[in-house]
Amino acid sequence: MDSTTLLYHLRQTIPETPLHTVSIDYAQRHRIELNFAARLSQLAGASSHRVLPLDLKQIGGSPLTDPDLDVPAASEQAQVTTVVPFRNMLLVTLAAACGERLGAFDIYLSPVRDDHEAYRDCRREFYDSLEESLRLGATRDTPFTIHTPLVDYSKADVVALGMKLGVPYELTHTCYAGTRPACGVCDACSERLNAFGELHATDPLDYEQRPAL
Repeated sequence: MDSTTLLYHLRQTIPETPLHTVSIDYAQRHRIELNFAARLSQLAGASSHRVLPLDLKQIGGSPLTDPDLDVPAASEQAQVTTVVPFRNMLLVTLAAACGERLGAFDIYLSPVRDDHEAYRDCRREFYDSLEESLRLGATRDTPFTIHTPLVDYSKADVVALGMKLGVPYELTHTCYAGTRPACGVCDACSERLNAFGELHATDPLDYEQRPAL
């Protein structure tokens, strides 16, 4: 939901700039998202789309990468257990490697304010540090810039922006469980449903359970 909103926002704000989208197949439980990401990139007119493999299942420790662990329901207040250690750092670094080859040094991603508590790698200060590391570690003197335009947005703010942009939210995937229909009870589903509910809007996705808000 967040990444797609960002993609459509960029297409509107920098319409003449080629956009190259990157998805990472890190053996996530919800890898169905990769199929939707490819379709959405095409619909948004991305110049290219890549899917890069990174097997974090070998490390495990998170229900997002370990099929033997249950995805917690939002009611359990255990979202921190879904953290995949250093995931965002690895994902952004892979994107930067693609960017260096393409001559594209502006990296956009979509951490949002509501993720800061459980996911420490969604904070702007983390990306400030990573930006400097990418510049220092690149093959040559390269002005990498990490853009996080939604970092101070709530999930409801993201949906409000996306609705204005005509984002096809029915083609996005959010559920940690990786199911279609979405489970409706994991933290990702709960945050998404709450965001639509806050705006008195209806989420177009189908859910196995759609809790009353």
